[in-house]
Amino acid sequence: MIGRLGAIDYGRKRIGLAVSDALGITVTGLATVVRTSGEDEAVAAVVKALEDRDVTRLVVGLPLHADGRESEMSAEARAFGTRVAGAMRKDVVWFDETLTSWDAEETLKAQGKNLKDARLRGDIDRAAAVSILRSYLQALEAAARPPLPDLDPESDADPLA
Repeated sequence: MIGRLGAIDYGRKRIGLAVSDALGITVTGLATVVRTSGEDEAVAAVVKALEDRDVTRLVVGLPLHADGRESEMSAEARAFGTRVAGAMRKDVVWFDETLTSWDAEETLKAQGKNLKDARLRGDIDRAAAVSILRSYLQALEAAARPPLPDLDPESDADPLA
């Protein structure tokens, strides 16, 4: 059991949130935090949303450049995630959020949703947080799997025997 994880898709206008179940099997998007005032209010809103869900650890998406370098937004996401984690007294994991917004948009388009309306409602931010958390959980699962045996194409031996 990994405990309930909370994900944050940091943005200057909207902050997407998601949580997992305690086993790390399901991921649910939460209401998007729309930033209408300062940083303190945004941190407080995120803390409240995640504390109500008994989150044990945070996963914060880091927007990276295509070559893997951190961006200006990465620094902002780190600062915001650090403040939330400190307020909640929780550990934080930084996770590459590359393509999560694209994944979110594709998911919403497949559901027949209008992207302009979805963006205004915060659906894309919520779906991006879901995508971040799902990707993180998949990475944890992949890291826990034992490696496959090397297969020698010349060998007649059954690798599963």
